[in-house]
Amino acid sequence: MALIPALPKLKYCGLTRAEDVDAAIASGVDAIGLNFFEASPRSVGIEQARCLTLAIKKRVMAVGVFVNMAPDRVGEIVRACDLDCVQLHGDERPEWMARASSISSLRGISIIKAVSWRGTQEDREIVESWRLFAENQNEVNDPNVSKLIGFLVDSFDPIQRGGTGKTARWDLLYPRPPELQGVPILLAGGIREDNATESLQTAKPEGIDVASGIESAPGIKDKSKMQSIALAVLGYYRQERLS
Repeated sequence: MALIPALPKLKYCGLTRAEDVDAAIASGVDAIGLNFFEASPRSVGIEQARCLTLAIKKRVMAVGVFVNMAPDRVGEIVRACDLDCVQLHGDERPEWMARASSISSLRGISIIKAVSWRGTQEDREIVESWRLFAENQNEVNDPNVSKLIGFLVDSFDPIQRGGTGKTARWDLLYPRPPELQGVPILLAGGIREDNATESLQTAKPEGIDVASGIESAPGIKDKSKMQSIALAVLGYYRQERLS
């Protein structure tokens, strides 16, 4: 079986400024998300994203966030901005990954698929289709095949597609539903300084993703909030390893 890259323990998303990149990395984050969804208040253009990935300097994973964008266009942005991972935050189906493997800049790219989880039949069918497809893809010992490294479980919002500050249903994620088993989870949705530890204790994800919870304004990150959440999250996982 091909080696699957690890899902980040802590990802800060929607960064728009180089100084916030440096502050996030100093806090201990292991992935930074750049949002290419134009309707988002945290969206970045290609030139801005290039400046941010230059600031990242491969110190942590650079994740591009896309919503219902065609694989060939995503591939162009991945190449232009030197991204390490693609986060699909729209209505993409597993066939997206199959198409991605035929695009040179997306061959072997790590994929995170955002899903909402309310326990509905629709949620179950969508997640199960991705999980089964991922199992097959991840069994292929071919470095050119794109790999699903995790689900990002976010609160449901069909318009803004994340970063709303709405809290996801943590209580529905542990015990882990069968459809979500076998694929690591990155928890998102309404995580802040005052509830980060609770979110981890309740949902028991493999990592968390924070956007609005570390901001003073959309796209403007707050250094103290980033440090506070990082201390809580990384401390929690260190304790988990010891227990």
